[in-house]
Amino acid sequence: MASSYEAIELAKLLGLKLDERALAEALREHEEFEREARELRRRSADWEFIERQPEPVRSALKLLVETGDLRLAAKVAGLPLDELDELRFRARVPIVL
Repeated sequence: MASSYEAIELAKLLGLKLDERALAEALREHEEFEREARELRRRSADWEFIERQPEPVRSALKLLVETGDLRLAAKVAGLPLDELDELRFRARVPIVL
């Protein structure tokens, strides 16, 4: 994710006005949401199932738990998205929206 400094500099380059305090607050809220989502995925995951998977599926499922990025995890696993989603379901890794 871009830092607030990068966003402010980009806004200046584009000639836009930016409420820096509002941006900082929005970024803090987003970071808190991501932290809570990651913790929920970690608590919910079936770690025994994940550890029994062959590489690179095991690493992809761990990446999914940490990031929530199903597309990236599917690429790491070398699987189609629907197949990794089935493994996600079996590993009890929730999708947090």
